[in-house]
Amino acid sequence: LYAQLMQVAGRAGRSDVRGQVLVQTEFPDHPLYRALCENDYAAFARAQLAERRQAGLPPFVHQALLRAEAPRLATALEFLGDAAALGRGLRQAVTIYDPVEATMSRLAGRERAQLLVQAGSRRRLQGFLQAWHDKLAAHAPRKVRWMLDVDPLEF
Repeated sequence: LYAQLMQVAGRAGRSDVRGQVLVQTEFPDHPLYRALCENDYAAFARAQLAERRQAGLPPFVHQALLRAEAPRLATALEFLGDAAALGRGLRQAVTIYDPVEATMSRLAGRERAQLLVQAGSRRRLQGFLQAWHDKLAAHAPRKVRWMLDVDPLEF
């Protein structure tokens, strides 16, 4: 959001004409808006990285998202539940979260769900994904379409 608002501000004025950007928010004291007003990206980035480290989010962990879609949500969730069990059976140092419905759960007449996996190192995640992928391919029902998204940008 910081980058988008800075881009908007940069485009507001042209040449000799000074521009102005108005931002309407319920949270005017949020650190993001303070950093924007003070034009202090470095401080904002440091604070964001500290929060992400404490929360165990990228870039301090590495993630992959197993996405599944099927005619029925229960089918997609069942596949993901089985996938989680297969992954846990590999006994590797990764965290496998429970399957959940996708944010946009229905698309083009199919129901979607997802399962998040994360590891402390890219090497560990890649090793797990290679072994897991083979097991998933062998166990996936025909009516389920699935894909692995490494370093997902959105959930």
